[in-house]
Amino acid sequence: MTLQSEKLSEKQIIKMFQENDPLAWESLYEKYAPAMYGLICNLTDDKSLAEQIFINAFIQAKKKETLSKVKNALYAILLRHTYFYAITYLKQVGINPKTLNPLKETKLIHLLTTQCNSIKEAASILTITVKETKKRLNAEFLELGMQN
Repeated sequence: MTLQSEKLSEKQIIKMFQENDPLAWESLYEKYAPAMYGLICNLTDDKSLAEQIFINAFIQAKKKETLSKVKNALYAILLRHTYFYAITYLKQVGINPKTLNPLKETKLIHLLTTQCNSIKEAASILTITVKETKKRLNAEFLELGMQN
């Protein structure tokens, strides 16, 4: 069974945020929670801690209104927020984040969460087209969500 928000495009969810639709957060959660959690689990083996970080990252995004001004690349901004929140949280509690596998560091999601501000910039670094970058990002995003 496919959830309604999985059918919503990123642009539709962005529009919901711009219109202050309270269902925007629910839609965001349903569509992107698996990838957010998967990203956090790549940084810590402690599942309980990963869940705590996930919940806090989501709450922090809402409190700081991180997504209220997003015009595009919602997933990249959300994953960047999640990544940096998780790194900061782990360091604050005295835990070193897991070192990412060098092969994973070449993944597009890693580039977008740590180095690049746009898909166009990531495409340039990887020397592939923007269209191929989007296709690859979608595949990595699904893979990340399926990991955990």
